[in-house]
Amino acid sequence: MPIIFLFTLVLPALYGHLLPDVIISFFYALSLTIKECIIFVLPLVIFALLYTSLGRIGVGSLRFLIFIAPLICFSNFINTLLSYLLSNYCIKIGILSVIPSVQQGNSSVIPLFSFSLPPIISNDLALLAGVLGGIVSSLMKSNKLHARVSIITEKFMKCFFKLLIPLMPLFIFGTALKLNHDEMILLILSKYLVVMEIFVFSAYGYVLLQLFVLSGFHFGQWIDYLKNLLPAVVTGFGSMSSAAALPLSIKAAEANLKNKDNAAIIVPLSVNVHLVGDCFFIPFVAMAMLTSLGQELPTISTYLIFAIHFVIAKFAVAAIPGGGILVMLPILQNYLGFNADMLGLITALYILFDPFITACNIVGNGSLAIIFDKITKTGNSAQKRN
Repeated sequence: MPIIFLFTLVLPALYGHLLPDVIISFFYALSLTIKECIIFVLPLVIFALLYTSLGRIGVGSLRFLIFIAPLICFSNFINTLLSYLLSNYCIKIGILSVIPSVQQGNSSVIPLFSFSLPPIISNDLALLAGVLGGIVSSLMKSNKLHARVSIITEKFMKCFFKLLIPLMPLFIFGTALKLNHDEMILLILSKYLVVMEIFVFSAYGYVLLQLFVLSGFHFGQWIDYLKNLLPAVVTGFGSMSSAAALPLSIKAAEANLKNKDNAAIIVPLSVNVHLVGDCFFIPFVAMAMLTSLGQELPTISTYLIFAIHFVIAKFAVAAIPGGGILVMLPILQNYLGFNADMLGLITALYILFDPFITACNIVGNGSLAIIFDKITKTGNSAQKRN
């Protein structure tokens, strides 16, 4: 998948100038149409993902969800806030000054056709309905209505992603042709490597430091943690899916935790929602893109509103390559002012760097499992003393 998306960016950069304007306008219009359809259907996808995932949690596991969900939200929120502080610092000291500065509105590319779709329901309402419906359905396993809704939502999701994955290269290709016509694509491809370097240094440094602290600053224990996580990290890097590495992540957690039973609780519940790599990468790249367009960065109050929606939307992330960015498109559009070109570009960059993001997510989930194990151990000890 990253190779395919690399070609969708490189080919327009090398040969896009050979195409007539009408072809560029057609593919750009097609890209805008796909984007419009994704955002139109996304509320239903969010509801379906949350309803089915929460509905699978049994009554006995619900009490753990009440404890784990705030822990995951807190971790994601802190990581998202750290990304904002890091991007502001990099801009202040001039590291991101290498990103090409361009202005919107200078393009001569006009889409050959266009249409807009009114939203069915807001993402916030879809998210709330999915959470409530999923919790209720988890308490009604034998209910016929729950069974029918589950079948419908699962079929809908399979159909949606089956159609979406082949369309994603077209979504990126049209935007890339337009950016190349504006003489931006080569600059972006070369200069955004700096963003990748900063992401790897900061995000991986953060999760590795977190593991070192959790090891009690014992180098040998830290190395053991990493050795146990390595098979899951390699699998996630190659597949771009934390879900594909789930069995190995559980095995690593069992080796790293005092209470091995906790591995089967925390790892499956956090695999698609506790995403350290996403929390660092998406906001940081978003800030870099706003800087490159000469726009002002959001104030801390605006960013906090964005961060809250960003964290909640993590519970609706799909376990497919690029799934982490799809549910964020309307949030980036609504709270950071992203236009269609920016949405297409950040989607392409995300999928290109997805192997590194996924590997970071897996290490972060390994750290979360250890934190959960230590907290539950402390709680159990307190209960025994009482």
